[in-house]
Amino acid sequence: MLTAIIVLVSCSKTDDTSVTLYSDAAITGFTLGTLSRTVDGTTTSYYGSSYAFTIDQITRSVYNNDSLPVGTDATAILCTISTLNNGIPMLIDLDGETMIYHSSYDAVDFTTPREYRIYASDGSGYTTYNIKVNIHKEDGNTFVWKLMTDAPWPTADDLPAGIKQVLGKSTVEQYGLSTGNKLMALHKDGETWQTEWQQDLADDAENADMLPTEDASLVSYPMNYSDSTDYVLLAGKSSANGTRSMVWRKIVDYSKNAPTAQWSLIERDNKDKYNLPLLSGLTLIRYDESVLAFGGDYKTIYQSRDNGITWKTSKLFSMPENFDYSTTGVTVIKDDENYIWLYCNGTGQVWRGRLNRLGWKK
Repeated sequence: MLTAIIVLVSCSKTDDTSVTLYSDAAITGFTLGTLSRTVDGTTTSYYGSSYAFTIDQITRSVYNNDSLPVGTDATAILCTISTLNNGIPMLIDLDGETMIYHSSYDAVDFTTPREYRIYASDGSGYTTYNIKVNIHKEDGNTFVWKLMTDAPWPTADDLPAGIKQVLGKSTVEQYGLSTGNKLMALHKDGETWQTEWQQDLADDAENADMLPTEDASLVSYPMNYSDSTDYVLLAGKSSANGTRSMVWRKIVDYSKNAPTAQWSLIERDNKDKYNLPLLSGLTLIRYDESVLAFGGDYKTIYQSRDNGITWKTSKLFSMPENFDYSTTGVTVIKDDENYIWLYCNGTGQVWRGRLNRLGWKK
């Protein structure tokens, strides 16, 4: 350490320049260099500088909130350490006794947190920092299913009088299909189910026969760019079109003095490539900033990333490998921890799955 200080002073000294030494000892910056990553036997490299590190001067710790991708080689990481007033960074070796002068050209083993001492340039003292490089242990874009045993079966609430199916709810309304195949709504402050046609469908009267009456499902979620507003999506089989599912939407603004929301059909041609097919037992859920559709033979999961306009398959979402397709129906539920649950009638199977990154702490 003393040699490093002498070299620093000697390199800076000239006949007409005086060198000022300081008693400060702090890390002011930490940046990763090029990193190596191996996935499925293939090794690639990427720039670690895109991952920001937090420097906590209270706890004297340095770490990255956004973990590095799975497969990153932690045994040989190049990094640059910036210090206050030319403090000298010294790495404590893994043996816990030897000190090594830190160089951005020498790789460091960060498989465990490493201790650094930053010595003041005047040699008066040092400050100890703990540096941790966080690396994900699993691929974020992998959906993992698990067959559950002894999982409690969900219980269904009694249906309200005159309602054959409760579809779902938004912040301020609950929706259902009546025994007469009418779309109904119950406001959170109300006691009586009201026909949605009378209140909200006047602007789309010509498409009223396209309202779903069978195999219907509804999902509601907040609109990210508008306060106090829900986007409500309804899909299912209508009496007027047996070719594909009809998809409707309603934008519900529940702020004070907001106008009454109205349903509108998402109009598409029957020959369009990415329509939502007719799916018996259709269930819509909000997942990963998109909407997923389950139903039919359950061999295909459809995804819409544009709020119900187009529906495509995705490599991220597929059914469990050992799923028993002899099921007579599936109840699909998403819980608060971003797990999707599949309760299979007839077979009794219960599956639980989640996209890995949706289970990570933020």
